[in-house]
Amino acid sequence: MSEFDYQKYNKKTLFGFFFWIHLLLEFIFVSLPFLIPWWLLAVLVGLLFLQFKIFGNCLINKVHFREDDDAVFLYPYLKMLGINISYPKAKLLLRYILPIILVGVAIIWQVILQKGVVWSVV
Repeated sequence: MSEFDYQKYNKKTLFGFFFWIHLLLEFIFVSLPFLIPWWLLAVLVGLLFLQFKIFGNCLINKVHFREDDDAVFLYPYLKMLGINISYPKAKLLLRYILPIILVGVAIIWQVILQKGVVWSVV
């Protein structure tokens, strides 16, 4: 796995339209354990993993970082903030571990603690 060289991108690309769309979607995704039923979140995470399997990357990343087939959205911004994380670890954490943790949080919140969600499907 090659290192994602985000430094070759200018500020307009790094902080342009796709940055804000992606950041908004990330905030929504992180809040989903409290908004939707855990099983629906698990389905969405499964679809996310399927996207990685079929397309090799997030579709927004493919447009945002056109020159890098394997870009990970938050990696360059973590590096800019001085968070020293290797690219392979960032990829594993952001693409796979974090979504699984969010499903776990949803199960704990909704099933174990029996807290409600904003939007219920039944």
